[in-house]
Amino acid sequence: MVQAETAAMKNRQRFQYTREVRSTRTKGHLWNELVVETPEGRMHRLLSEDGKPLSAEQAKAEDDRIANLVSHPDDFRREGQGRRDDEGRLARLLQDLARAFLFRIDGSQGDCVRIAFQPNPSFEEQSYEDRVIHAMSGVLFIHTTDMRLCDIDAHLDHKVEFGFGLLGEVSDGSSFSITREEVFPGQWKTAKLRIHVNGSMLLLKSFSRDEDSSHYGFKKVANNLSVAQAAAIASSNASNRVGSLARPSGKTRPVDG
Repeated sequence: MVQAETAAMKNRQRFQYTREVRSTRTKGHLWNELVVETPEGRMHRLLSEDGKPLSAEQAKAEDDRIANLVSHPDDFRREGQGRRDDEGRLARLLQDLARAFLFRIDGSQGDCVRIAFQPNPSFEEQSYEDRVIHAMSGVLFIHTTDMRLCDIDAHLDHKVEFGFGLLGEVSDGSSFSITREEVFPGQWKTAKLRIHVNGSMLLLKSFSRDEDSSHYGFKKVANNLSVAQAAAIASSNASNRVGSLARPSGKTRPVDG
């Protein structure tokens, strides 16, 4: 699975798709967005909020925001840096997976084998990030023929402190889950994402990240789209209603719980 996922990161296709998300970023509202992937990041355009079309004022604000990103592509690249950092962390996690956890086959579900995991006590943590990851346990699903990660459901077993709590902490109960689907032959994408993280850093700044999102209606786009081209695609599809996009059927099964 690690080999298959690592190879896929180097040969992936970019897409446009619809995202339904309720998160800290949306301030608890349900947003329907059109997302267009580019080498520099993801262009997104709000389509509706809480099931209602955008007002004229909201639509103009989206037009202005996207026009500003086209005029200032460095701002767009900075926005995409967080995602690129996440992808880098994922690549490192995949490489450390076999050493950081102990695994046990725990049955099967559809075309995927279910594997339970828990921290490996002999794993040597090298960073704060390692400490948080190593405190997690849960289950993952691997497709039996494609050897791709179908789902992962993980939670923090206990509170993780940095510098005896003086530098910060990540609260117990923090969790995340990802459900993935094969949207085109050999191309797997995140279909559902749930994240709940609470903590604090340096005694001064508390932080939380809550996100519950679904992604569907995947369509291929050119792998070398510019910011302006992505903006044009987003704008030309702004009138499409989210419900008109059919959800593709995939090979995965939802994570239990």
